[in-house]
Amino acid sequence: MVTVKEVVKHGDVVYCNPNDTVLDAVKKMHSHKVGSVLVMEGAKLVGIFTERDLVRIVSEGGDLSLRLSDAMSRNVLYAHPEENLLSVGMRMIENWIRHMPVIDSEGRVVGVLSMRDVLRRLLAEEAYP
Repeated sequence: MVTVKEVVKHGDVVYCNPNDTVLDAVKKMHSHKVGSVLVMEGAKLVGIFTERDLVRIVSEGGDLSLRLSDAMSRNVLYAHPEENLLSVGMRMIENWIRHMPVIDSEGRVVGVLSMRDVLRRLLAEEAYP
């Protein structure tokens, strides 16, 4: 059984604060080559802003100067490091999620798991058992 902690890259968390703008988040996403940023108040996860959120904002005629607190997804689903990767991958598929924060037992964000990470590992397991 492969666990989330075997796949997630620790320390690769890209984040903004709720008062940053959508444009700030998009610039960070571009410079770090990621599809999401976590929205943090100090060490507390309060939301996530993704490429899908950007598409929604733009399609609604939204302004890129909109604060992330008004643009982010608030009900963030997350994984724990000890969880089975296949189970987490299925949860991501069921909820149409491509980026999932990983939270340790003390409530700290330790990484972000992408659907690409899940697929890459599961395909490697299948190809090289």
